[in-house]
Amino acid sequence: MTEHTALVVGASRGLGLGLVEEYLSRGWRVVATVRDDAGEAALQELPGADRLTVERADVADDADIARLAQHISKPLDLLFINAGVMGPSDMVSAAPDEIARVMHVNAFGPARLAWALVDKVVEGSGVVAFMSTGMGSIADNTSGGYDIYRASKAAQNMLARSLWIGPGQARGLAILSVNPGWVKTDMGGPGASIDVPTSVKGIADQIAAHAGKPGHRFIGWNGRELPW
Repeated sequence: MTEHTALVVGASRGLGLGLVEEYLSRGWRVVATVRDDAGEAALQELPGADRLTVERADVADDADIARLAQHISKPLDLLFINAGVMGPSDMVSAAPDEIARVMHVNAFGPARLAWALVDKVVEGSGVVAFMSTGMGSIADNTSGGYDIYRASKAAQNMLARSLWIGPGQARGLAILSVNPGWVKTDMGGPGASIDVPTSVKGIADQIAAHAGKPGHRFIGWNGRELPW
């Protein structure tokens, strides 16, 4: 039986933690990144933690990205980048440094990390996935609100497309921008429509379905293709 390896970036809680748990339950080896001791402790409590390696990394820190790339020795079947912040709700009153932080954490940091690690993803069958959102769809924006967050995720989608056009296409990878749905997490709130286990199982199923199918797609946890 072939052993698969995933790197999940941003795995201390919520969907990232759920993804690690899901892949461990499927028998994968998982490398997971956190930024603090509390995140590492949560990961080490998961069933199957003997197949888990924890690294410290912040997607907004180039030195962390370079160090993480040096530590990844095994080929990756999956690189899943889950980092993200909501940021200020009002674009007009937000301070420039607040806007810059959201754009860096949600778009440019994940893209720079993906470029640093893409050569470690298995050619032909590997997947690079970005945690996007339905709020990153321009065509689906009929309500407005949280415009900085929306813009950052739309930018992330664009950078994911550029990753595909460059090294992703050359290596025959599937590049996925993934909408996890409205999930009951700290960000999604208690009134969200689905729980973490439902979302991450659907995401993992979609990643399995798209492995070995090169291209860039914007899809939901349930397989729905989203308009750009």
